[in-house]
Amino acid sequence: MDEERTVCRMVEPYYRYNARHLMAEFAWLKEVVRARYRLYHGKETTCRDVLEIPPPSLNGCGSLYSEVVRGYRLTPEERLVLVLALYPHIHPALLDEFFNPGDRPQRRLPPIPTVDTALFLLAGDELEKRFHYYYLFEPHSVLIKEGIIELEKDHTTGTLLDARLVPSQEVLSLFTTGRIHPPQYGHEFPAQRITTELEWKDLVLPPQTMAQVEEIKIWIKHGRTLLYQWGLKKKIAPGYRCLFYGPPGTGKTLTAMLIGKETGIDVYRIDLSLVVSKFIGETEKNLKKIFDTARDRDWILFFDEADALFTKRTEVQTSHDRFSNQEIAYLLHRVEEHPGVVILATNRKSNLDEAFLRRFQNMIEFPMPTKQERLRIWQNGFSKSSVLEKGIDLEELAERYELTGASIMNVVRYASLMALNEGSNVIRASHILKGIEKEYTKEGRTI
Repeated sequence: MDEERTVCRMVEPYYRYNARHLMAEFAWLKEVVRARYRLYHGKETTCRDVLEIPPPSLNGCGSLYSEVVRGYRLTPEERLVLVLALYPHIHPALLDEFFNPGDRPQRRLPPIPTVDTALFLLAGDELEKRFHYYYLFEPHSVLIKEGIIELEKDHTTGTLLDARLVPSQEVLSLFTTGRIHPPQYGHEFPAQRITTELEWKDLVLPPQTMAQVEEIKIWIKHGRTLLYQWGLKKKIAPGYRCLFYGPPGTGKTLTAMLIGKETGIDVYRIDLSLVVSKFIGETEKNLKKIFDTARDRDWILFFDEADALFTKRTEVQTSHDRFSNQEIAYLLHRVEEHPGVVILATNRKSNLDEAFLRRFQNMIEFPMPTKQERLRIWQNGFSKSSVLEKGIDLEELAERYELTGASIMNVVRYASLMALNEGSNVIRASHILKGIEKEYTKEGRTI
């Protein structure tokens, strides 16, 4: 069998034998639906229960679909729910005959199947059997726990029965193309992968800050050994939670990207403007999607300007306060149980919830650079293709103007562009001073 599967994979791409097995599953689903309607209307049928109709064997070439079914040991009931969730996204015309308005049955299938749809197929209107199958949609069920399908609920009015059955994007990609595509950034997934071409030598930080950053890399390297080989999984929480705090432009985001670059782990920055919603329950839903997706991908999650979301809880005076506190409590829970690295960055540590601060393994300060650190940034900032105008004293600039690393690089960018615009490679003192003035103005300061 293994040799047969290997040869088959050499001859055919994954999507072909995924399609072969899924078409067999869809034919089974259609047969089950037809039998359920005949039973529901009291018509003659060859079975007394739809589960008497056996699912396909999935023999022959191994597809990714069959590997999921076998790997998770899915029961016929679980397979039926999975195929029901898949068909609108792969073969939407499959059950068109059951939507026929000219011959409407007393009960029609919705365009997107729901929990109620699945319970109807499995149990009809027998309450005892319907209650039994509720376990398929509980958090500990294999389909939900492993992120194979998701339940999309309306947080304001919807019930579990109204929740739509939707396959996860990863599963849908695997079962169609045979590949997992990165999630597309936007309202549906408000997190974006961030990278850098810079190196550690380009980042100027105090020694104590660099020493603490090193602890994160040590966890990434040895964390699994600590939890599983040393047996501390039951005694310490999974994952690693770290807070970066300090003024804007002091290297917090660049540090996160460099950690990912060195360790080979993708870093995803969460866009809080898309996460936070004025609608009750939407913020929690957006965050759930991020954490569920990142859970098995070993990502570093980077929450920039985290005080916009992880703020202190307030006294409950309105319903909005109550739901806001619930969202913070949900965040505390998800961040604490997340098995990967979570980094929060904030300009104001004092704004964060104290209960949350106690859950950090590390809190790293990114202070304003000292004179010597500013001098290093000035010295390393300009292109080797440019030259400084005679009389420019970088040491004097470092001493006189208290700027962050990001602000200094903004000045370097401005002065260099002005030189290019003049058709020259000479960096002028007047352009540097103008750039510094622009940075001071942005911060509400004057030279």
